[in-house]
Amino acid sequence: MLTGKKISGTRRMLHRHTPIFLLSLICALIWLISIPAWAGAPEPIRLGAFEYPPFYYEEAGEVRGIAVDIIDQLFTPMGIRTTIRMLPLKRALGYAREGRIDGIMILIKTEERSAYLHYTEPVLTVRGLIWSRADRPGGPVHFERLEDLRHYVMGATLGYSYGQALDELMETMIVNRAASDYLNYKILLTGRIDIFPGNEIVAKGLFKRHPELRGKFHHSDRSFIEWVLHMGISKRSSLVPLIPRINTALEELKSSGKILETVRRFTE
Repeated sequence: MLTGKKISGTRRMLHRHTPIFLLSLICALIWLISIPAWAGAPEPIRLGAFEYPPFYYEEAGEVRGIAVDIIDQLFTPMGIRTTIRMLPLKRALGYAREGRIDGIMILIKTEERSAYLHYTEPVLTVRGLIWSRADRPGGPVHFERLEDLRHYVMGATLGYSYGQALDELMETMIVNRAASDYLNYKILLTGRIDIFPGNEIVAKGLFKRHPELRGKFHHSDRSFIEWVLHMGISKRSSLVPLIPRINTALEELKSSGKILETVRRFTE
């Protein structure tokens, strides 16, 4: 049993150490509260983007577009943060090869890229169509075989491939090349070219963003190619083990109609 003197001494000791105890408790609480702000949260994945409206474009200093919205729909529910950096496509591919970025959304699968990229299941399939002026005498340009296009003057965008078959045909045609799809549609309106082979989503996105192009073009019934677009993931990325989970999430987005809704928001 504690005597009066011992109890008094204990009280004096507690009183003397109370400020130190409280200070230690406060510091511990601050440390615990601050942990999520600087530790424990995974680093955001680094994604490359390239100028390709309406899939990617810059507006008010931010990267926007169909691909950006799909990235958000895909990774936010998984609790994965992302950063997106706009780069020339060639540089973005180089960064993916070196592991300096984790991946690129919306890519065509090629043998060369497969050396350093894994691919998800398809995100979108896009038609390549032959576009002509809406006021063209004789109506829109249609074709049964690609060779039917040989006698037209065709526009093309510098650095683009339109698939092996059309690329080879274009070597036998008169082709005028311009720096962008937008410029090709402007040139098509002048009559300096007869037709332009354009990505359907890119075309409709341009028409929505540029009122001067709306209602000015028709397209062929048939496609000259169908581009299957994937997400390419660097073989050096920590995302590689998550590819099955990403594929499952992509399938859910497609089956729910969310990806189609995103495309329509940027093209209609």
